[in-house]
Amino acid sequence: VYIVYLRHNDDNVKKTFEEIEDSHVSYLFSVKKFEEGARSSLLYSYKHSINGFAALLTADEASQLSDMEEVVMVIPSHERQYSLHTTRSWEFSGLDEELKPNQLNREDLLFKSQYGKDVIVGMMDSGTCFSF
Repeated sequence: VYIVYLRHNDDNVKKTFEEIEDSHVSYLFSVKKFEEGARSSLLYSYKHSINGFAALLTADEASQLSDMEEVVMVIPSHERQYSLHTTRSWEFSGLDEELKPNQLNREDLLFKSQYGKDVIVGMMDSGTCFSF
């Protein structure tokens, strides 16, 4: 898996997610033999955090993409093992990790938050820094 970081493009603000994804597929199609292969190799299109995408690529395809003028860099994605930096998360958020759902009352945070449905609690930061 590689992250392809593209130059900033003000037009992306106006584009739909599907239009951005199609644009990313066109980059992949330039290094893949078939459009279906390009489409299936696209794993994720970024719209808000960066202008770019994640894709399954060979080292040669990644190299070809990195030679394109619009491409800032192509970064290999490495699996990492993350660990918590706190042992007090439950206490900090006001939760009791031993509490069972049938023990909750209507005033409990877990009940009010629908047991965390559609909630992002945190964001992982690998500490990776890029310089240009």
